[in-house]
Amino acid sequence: MVAWLAVLAAALVTVLVLAGDSRARVLAANTMLLAGATATASVLVGAPLACLIARTDMAARRTAATALLALLFVPLYLQAAAWQSGFGVQGWYTLAVGGPLPLAGWRGAIAIHTAAAIPWVVLIVGLGLRLAEAELEEEALLDASPGEVFRRVTLRRAGESVVVALLWVAVATAGEMTVTDLFQIRTYAEEVYTQFALGDTLGTATWNLLPSLAAAAWVIAAGLFVVARLIPPDRHLTVKRSAVFRLGRWRFLASAAALVVVGSLVAVPAVSLLVQAGRVVTRVDDGFARHWSIGQCAEMVLGSPLRFAREFGWTAAVGAPAATTAVAIGLLLAWNARSGGWRAAPAWLTVALCLAVPGPLVGLGLIAAFNEPGWSMLGWLYDHSIAPIWLAQTIRALPLATLVLWYAVRTVPADVLASATLDGASPSGRLLRIVLPQRLPALAAAWLVAFAIATGELDASILVVPPGVITLPIQIFGLIHYGVDDRVAGISLFVMLVFFAIAAGLAVAVRRATRDGNLY
Repeated sequence: MVAWLAVLAAALVTVLVLAGDSRARVLAANTMLLAGATATASVLVGAPLACLIARTDMAARRTAATALLALLFVPLYLQAAAWQSGFGVQGWYTLAVGGPLPLAGWRGAIAIHTAAAIPWVVLIVGLGLRLAEAELEEEALLDASPGEVFRRVTLRRAGESVVVALLWVAVATAGEMTVTDLFQIRTYAEEVYTQFALGDTLGTATWNLLPSLAAAAWVIAAGLFVVARLIPPDRHLTVKRSAVFRLGRWRFLASAAALVVVGSLVAVPAVSLLVQAGRVVTRVDDGFARHWSIGQCAEMVLGSPLRFAREFGWTAAVGAPAATTAVAIGLLLAWNARSGGWRAAPAWLTVALCLAVPGPLVGLGLIAAFNEPGWSMLGWLYDHSIAPIWLAQTIRALPLATLVLWYAVRTVPADVLASATLDGASPSGRLLRIVLPQRLPALAAAWLVAFAIATGELDASILVVPPGVITLPIQIFGLIHYGVDDRVAGISLFVMLVFFAIAAGLAVAVRRATRDGNLY
């Protein structure tokens, strides 16, 4: 723990040293406050939730896990629209109760970022809990009670995953501008997007962002080091089912608390969109009357694909090739890095850079690259193709795709690959004939994750979208600045249902693959 505190201290010192003027210090302070508050709050809620779902006999834990998995697929702009539909300017709760806005300013930005980050914490900490060696726990159970084994063995083995979750949430939050732009919070990522609208250049933006980039590099380096230690190259994961710790008399209370948290994260924004989509305002003698109509709600939700058909088409047309490209590159990086050492350096650097650079800066970089004076073809592609937005989404989806495939490739038994090498199989032959057939579920999961990230990407895409192309994130982001009306609520709810269906299918596939022993 001392080492990680030293890393965070070094990141803080880097920011303070490089942030020369008062404006840069304000941006640095705001970014660190938002990232720190979000990471702390999400870990305080998500880590205990992960313990209950991953390793106890909590009631309905599979349902809770599937619901949280679905939230991982829901882009941040959709979650912002959902919470705004209930507690924003035109939200049903705001109009019913009146008074100050429940979600406004710092309170709103931190709350929405925390709600979006909790599922990531549950996933990362839950994975760390699952990776605790079942044999070690069984041996400890011979000499100690289940509670002592959970505290002294399982939690200690999963302790580093909490650090990974904390760092992951902090870096992801610092690089986002969707929520901060809605609530007018000045952070580095939001400032780049704002300054671009005022004619800022790549060089100026890079210099202004230097403190946050340097700090993010420190944090990501630490996070990747911890991720590598979670699954060392010489560790063979057991397929033995992990022990389930029984809660006893605390089962009802713990299950109720966990389900209330999960239900709040899923049901409250979904119901808010449902209410907003079906709300009808009619004129009466003394003003206006509001009521809810199931017909209006059904028309807004079910009619959304036709109403936004053009946006759906462009979103799929760009997101599918971007996800495929990210998976292809991530597979090559993961395969090259599976043995660790210097061969893992390209994967480490790629993941670190793609995570550290905020989305708006990625967009500015692509604009500068395609507007190179000596390459007229790049300028033509910028104006007449989806190449810029395709590359932007590929860059944003690449880190997660690489990490999923890196984990999958590193868990292939070393003796199987060694036997193939002795039989004369080349590196490409081992990858295509041994690794891929055994890791098809992981490959499909990586593609779905990359597709969800690509189709929900906004920060970079909004800067490089070519003329005539409009995607759902850009369209909805523009609309929610004026409040979440019935059209926005309808399309947001429809897209959320699609992502929930994808997550449910993925959860079923993961459970089947785990049962058959071919997930790892």
